Amino acid sequence: MFRKVKTRLFNRYLFSIFCVVAIAVILVTLLIFTIYANLQVSSARTYSVHQLEQVCQMTDMLYSQMRSVNNQILQNSNTNRCLSSNTFNRLIEADAGIKLREIQTARSYTRYVSLYNSASNRFVSSSTADFLTDDDIAYYYSRLPDSSGADTCLLRMIGADYATQTSKTRYVYSFVFRVQLRKGGSPDLIIVDVDEDYFADSIGNLRTSSGFQQVILLNRYNEVFSTNVAEGDSTRFSHAKSSNISVEDFPELTDTSGSFSYTCADRTEALVTYAKADSSGFTIFNIVPYSNIFSGLPQLAIITLLVGILVLGIGMFISFRTSARLSAPIEVLYNNYVKKSSGDHDGDELDELSKAFSDMYMKADKLEQGLISSYSDSKKRNIQRLMHGEYGQIPNYIEVYQSYGIDLTAPYYTIVIISAASKELRFGPDDPNYFIYSYALENLATEVLGQFGSVVPYRNSHNFLVMLLPLQKNAYPEKLVPELERVCEVMQREFAMNTTICIGTIVETAVNINLCYEATNIALEYSAIRNQGKIFFAYETGQNINLNSYHNKLHMKLAEHIRANDLDACSHEFDLALSYMSNVSFNTAVAYFNHVMMSLLDDFSTTFTDDDTAYPILMDKLNKIDRQLPNVYMLRKRCMEFITILAHHQSINRKYGNELAADVAKEYIDKNYANPDLSLKMLAGMAGLSSAYFGKIFATQIGYSFSDYLSNTRMKKAEQLLRETKLPINQISEAIGIVNTNYFYSIFKKKYGMTPLAYRRTRSGEAEDTKSEEQDETTE
Repeated sequence: MFRKVKTRLFNRYLFSIFCVVAIAVILVTLLIFTIYANLQVSSARTYSVHQLEQVCQMTDMLYSQMRSVNNQILQNSNTNRCLSSNTFNRLIEADAGIKLREIQTARSYTRYVSLYNSASNRFVSSSTADFLTDDDIAYYYSRLPDSSGADTCLLRMIGADYATQTSKTRYVYSFVFRVQLRKGGSPDLIIVDVDEDYFADSIGNLRTSSGFQQVILLNRYNEVFSTNVAEGDSTRFSHAKSSNISVEDFPELTDTSGSFSYTCADRTEALVTYAKADSSGFTIFNIVPYSNIFSGLPQLAIITLLVGILVLGIGMFISFRTSARLSAPIEVLYNNYVKKSSGDHDGDELDELSKAFSDMYMKADKLEQGLISSYSDSKKRNIQRLMHGEYGQIPNYIEVYQSYGIDLTAPYYTIVIISAASKELRFGPDDPNYFIYSYALENLATEVLGQFGSVVPYRNSHNFLVMLLPLQKNAYPEKLVPELERVCEVMQREFAMNTTICIGTIVETAVNINLCYEATNIALEYSAIRNQGKIFFAYETGQNINLNSYHNKLHMKLAEHIRANDLDACSHEFDLALSYMSNVSFNTAVAYFNHVMMSLLDDFSTTFTDDDTAYPILMDKLNKIDRQLPNVYMLRKRCMEFITILAHHQSINRKYGNELAADVAKEYIDKNYANPDLSLKMLAGMAGLSSAYFGKIFATQIGYSFSDYLSNTRMKKAEQLLRETKLPINQISEAIGIVNTNYFYSIFKKKYGMTPLAYRRTRSGEAEDTKSEEQDETTE
């Protein structure tokens, strides 16, 4: 009977454990298949959309070329006369044909360039000229809307007899433009034929795997004009006369590119990606059955099956051993107490059984302690993320924090940070008894603040006790300060510790908890000595860091080092700034340095031209300085890369920038010589250079010193005004930017050897009243 009980019990354990292992293997297998399928679809979608966008760019380029051909035909005198003519004239057609051949041969992908005159019913191309039949005319006009300047693209077959199309052997994409040069009558046509190889090569990269695949092209009027199919192992698309796809069943396209799932007429599920071209108006669809995308699943299934069988074999072995261990104690109990008679029981059997249960309870207790410790560590890490603004990285973070008893749905929050220190410095954080005082402080603060809401305690890296307090309204609780005074009194009376408490500002929603924590932490750290043993508010301290001032100072220092091409000094300045930010979170530091780099780029913005290649590279580097950076090392690397590129750009442009600055200053003087405040310092400031250095650059490039060139410019203008106008001398002096008329007389006489009035009398040739002039001169 015992053997049966043992077998039944053992088999039950074995079956239960093996079922758990088998279910785990099945779930993992399904998870692998799901992840692989999603990755395959995502990869195929991304690749297809990217390739479609490239095809759209090529079609836009082609359409621009076709518009250019159309404009050439309209602007050329020979082709224009052919289109404007009301009668048939072979000489005009011959001249037009020569020009059309020139246009055709200039582009390798253009097969024919043609025009049609509706008045003479003549069709002239780069290869032939003839009359058109009514069917041919209707074919072209039926594809164009009835509006001036309309155009379209269509796929058709042409042959050797191009004018009449009697032998059609080759596909071309024809761009048809509607033109009207004559007043009245039917409109004319310009037709440019492009070899099908252009589009075949363009869409060739869309072919990603073997199997059926279809590409559909729509014109600007959402009409299908080309359907291309690839089947089997074919690497190229070919034209299809029919399709199992109906674009009318497609959903409305709201974006310029995207994807959706579609069920074909044969019930095949397919992934449809699309992209729209801006200029040509084409919409290109790429239809790939999901069976093509999942072509690698059979191989993966075989590999997964083999691995699953191996894992099940290992699971069977583990299940057997585990079942044997679980059933062994019960087997011993059964042998000693059930199978034996009551008189045959050994005296120490109960002790052995008690010891076995004690060992089991001890293991369970260790497991419970491990779970509690793991829970505590996990809670501490997540609270740290909350304080540092990184909680968004946790999936379903609201539910996760709710499980820790932390409410992230309150309308307002505040932070209370507490620092406790012994008066005599009898112990510190390394003292083994310090845990007792820290534990007492945390429990006391939690009890006091708990009456105002569900508080969250956290011990930060500075060993400050941080208490997060949710609030229901934008105001501090009335008894907050008196209750916190109780904490200070108890800690001083019982443990002889000075307790300093900083109350943070009230912020809205959990998004701003990080800002409140950083500001409160900085306020306590920088004013703990002055407010030791007190309770104060963060906004009361006068030693908060002025971030705007800090940013300005840092970017100005870096700008000076960049102008001096001293990258070592930039690196030193950057490391120094990082050391100042040891008390803020990493995300806050990233935001700081992003702002500094942006301000630095603004300082040198005037040194970039429209076609400068360095500016987009710098913008790309600036965009990479974001919260996705993993650590301080990568932050420093990104910022120094930005500074290095900017310094290299400045060193390259320095030689040419100096010459440009001097020329710009010269032009500025020529236009603004009448400004009395015009000075070398003003122009040097505009160029971002020192006055002494800019003066040397100006003299080297222009050939005159700044003062000489400004004086010569003003004197030339004064000379012109003396010759051409009768303005008084004082007005002429003010007109050229010299407020002191006596000074004007002095420098004018020094340059021309005579006074301004004598110069006017000599140059004008008029006999003026000498006495009147002398009086005028004396008065002025």
